[in-house]
Amino acid sequence: MATEMTEPSKSSTDAQPGGPPARRTDSSDPVVDRAVPALADEYIAWLITGLAVRLSRGASSYYTRHWGIGSTEYRLMMALGREGPCTAVRAAAAADVDKAAASRSLQVLLATGLVDLLRSGRQMETRLTAEGRALHDRLRAASDERDRRLTTGLSDAEVARLCTDLRRLIDNLPYMNKD
Repeated sequence: MATEMTEPSKSSTDAQPGGPPARRTDSSDPVVDRAVPALADEYIAWLITGLAVRLSRGASSYYTRHWGIGSTEYRLMMALGREGPCTAVRAAAAADVDKAAASRSLQVLLATGLVDLLRSGRQMETRLTAEGRALHDRLRAASDERDRRLTTGLSDAEVARLCTDLRRLIDNLPYMNKD
């Protein structure tokens, strides 16, 4: 079901010397392709939110188009591949998704044969089936490629620094809304 990945095309707008690189506009998704609001130049939260919305919409469209799964199913597949068999609550936490959404998506994955349930003592654990493991491996390869595309033009050191800075911002979130 997967299609071959190709390099994104550049937009028809060339980059201005000293300005930001030319925007790529090949997703055919109006949210992904729309310009970032001017407020993103003044407020980092606007910039990060704009990026997050575009990443989420693009990922949802991509994984649905290629493998027929939504973004929550994708996140759970990736989490289960990393965590191994675990409870639904643990899978939701590892995937960073709401427990109710995780429960609905795990039912979809169960119905499609990508996960199964096993009893572990008094708890039920979810695990990838052989088919689910194979899909996980394809999803991981696609995720690696999508990350590579996202960070095109950044050195390995810049990517590492970006990850460090983003984790620091996540750590600062509890302080953001304090009075």
